[in-house]
Amino acid sequence: MLVTIRDSPPTVALLIGRSPGDRYSVHRGYVDAVRAVGALPLLVPAGPGVDGDEVARFVLDCQALVVTGGGDVDPSRYSSDADEGLMDVDAARDAVEIEAVRAAMSAGRRVLGICRGVQVLAVATGGTLIPDVIAAGFSSHWGEDRQYEPMHGIKTEPGSLSERILGSVTSVNSIHHQAVADPGPLLTPTAWADDGLIEALEAPGVFGVQWHPERLAAGDPRHLAPFEWMLGR
Repeated sequence: MLVTIRDSPPTVALLIGRSPGDRYSVHRGYVDAVRAVGALPLLVPAGPGVDGDEVARFVLDCQALVVTGGGDVDPSRYSSDADEGLMDVDAARDAVEIEAVRAAMSAGRRVLGICRGVQVLAVATGGTLIPDVIAAGFSSHWGEDRQYEPMHGIKTEPGSLSERILGSVTSVNSIHHQAVADPGPLLTPTAWADDGLIEALEAPGVFGVQWHPERLAAGDPRHLAPFEWMLGR
């Protein structure tokens, strides 16, 4: 059967890092969620030896960009002197992802950031991070043992994209020990955890969440909403 351009699904670039160090990998939930909304996920490595310019150009050939979860953003990217408690810092990944995010935003491609991804969005647009939420006085948000179920409450700004996307969802999962401190000049916080940590950032064509909707979507299709938004729906 001949497949025409009209038959081809929209493509979504998924930026992925190294885990473990000798492999590029990503949680299959991202792939499943993108496929569930009718798009084709294209896995794009971000790490040592990867040309950021090439990745940025490739991203612009896709309809949207997803910045996935992973290790901590290098504190030097947001002028922090934090050096303790960091996890899986990959400066090369940071460089590629930040360049890709800026290119996608400049070209008007929709960008969805998840967990580490929302932190990358903040840093790429002039924001800063909390290096360790517990050290900063917040409760623990590391719930890997409950990654497929809601863990804490969430509240949204009335009239925001966060409110529309979350709909009737009132709690989310949580697997992070860093968080957004200052979103910078371009992104607006529109959702918060019970303890006040920023859970979502948005701007025209940009949406970032601190939780993992891709791990909740299989059990609750309402969590596909960020991926539907990514395709302009």
